[in-house]
Amino acid sequence: MKTYLLSSSALFLLFFLQSCSIEPILYHSEANLPFIHRTTKTVFKNIMDENSKYSLQLGVISAVDNDTLSYVLLARSKNSLYVNDLTDCDLSNPIPFTIEQVKEFIIILNSSADRWDSKFDVNDGIGYEFMVRSKIPIIQLTKNGDLYYSSFKYYFQNNKKGPLGTILFDEILFHYQYKLKKSAELRHLSKLLSIAINE
Repeated sequence: MKTYLLSSSALFLLFFLQSCSIEPILYHSEANLPFIHRTTKTVFKNIMDENSKYSLQLGVISAVDNDTLSYVLLARSKNSLYVNDLTDCDLSNPIPFTIEQVKEFIIILNSSADRWDSKFDVNDGIGYEFMVRSKIPIIQLTKNGDLYYSSFKYYFQNNKKGPLGTILFDEILFHYQYKLKKSAELRHLSKLLSIAINE
């Protein structure tokens, strides 16, 4: 019985000492170091053409930052589903296009559609390439951590085997590829982009 009482007393004393001990506060002030901060409001609008029978596996989104900067986003669809509304778009890593870049891409898409039905023999063909990416694709954040920017690539080819449009979302570790197999799909994308820059 005495052993039990001594053990209980020892446990109580140990608990009391631990509850009364002072833990170090290892705070190092960084208030005098330069920090940046930024607030951005972005208004999104998913662009749709209600008169078109075509759907794409990517979203065309008009965007405005802080009521001043207008641009267009191309975002891949979630889970490879067709985009029917904004919630179908993966906005975690979309590709921003300036208005001028969109205008140039529209020209390339329309030129591709115009050459869709061109016939070539075995020794001839035509191709278009359009790409948008950051001028600084990789930023080293720490010794072991890098920040990667995605890129968008469009390819059109037509040769003896026939025409094909290809869109690539290149996210360094992952590559998402979409094939456009009809000229009407190219014209549909072109129209969505035209609507986006006129919003």
